[in-house]
Formats: sequence, structure tokens, C-alpha cells
Amino acid sequence: GFNAVIGFFSKLSSGTGEQILTRQMLRLHHVFQLPECLSFWYAHGGFYMTECLVSWSVPIMVTMWLLVLCADCDPDFQAFRDCPERPAGEVMAKLLSVCFSWLLLLFIVAKSMPLFVE
Repeated sequence: GFNAVIGFFSKLSSGTGEQILTRQMLRLHHVFQLPECLSFWYAHGGFYMTECLVSWSVPIMVTMWLLVLCADCDPDFQAFRDCPERPAGEVMAKLLSVCFSWLLLLFIVAKSMPLFVE
């Protein structure tokens, strides 16, 4: 079942990784123009690189969010007298919404673009 599918995809991705490192790929990329080279890269090794970065983005974002929330000032402790008015969670939410809202739209469009181009 699931282990067979994972084994198949790991075999495909390792074969693609070995193929990218060959001299023939270097020669192909020297011959291709930039649009052809980028589409060839995305269809082969770039797909796995994109999926890896997308799968890493959620744990990194959650870890960053937790670090900010754990470092927040707690007014219940007597040692924290000068706490800022806005809590760290609110500041972090505002920062993430400003910084990553346009990137989210960009990634959604970039992930669905090959489907529309075909």
C-alpha cells in the first residue's frame, strides 16, 4: 500500500537527482534558451525541490510563531513591569500578514501556472 507508493516515489526522485548531476544535463542546459531551461528544470528536478521547500515552509513558520509567543512578556509576573501594550502574538500576526500575504498569492499562482499553460 502506502510503503510501496513511497518506495516508488523515492526511486523516482533519486533517479532524477542522479540525472541532474550528469554531464548530459549540463550540455542540455548550455544549448537551451532560458525559458526552455526553466521549464525543463521544473519538469524534472525543480518539481522535487519545490515540493521540498513547500513542505518545509509550514514547520518553519510554526516554529517561528512559537518562538515569538514563548518570548512574550507576561504581566502577571512581578519581574515584567514594563510590558509593551500590544502582545507579541498580535505584532507577529500583523508582521506575517503584511510580509507573506502577497507571497502566498504568488506561490498559489506559480503552483497552478503549469496546469493553465498546458
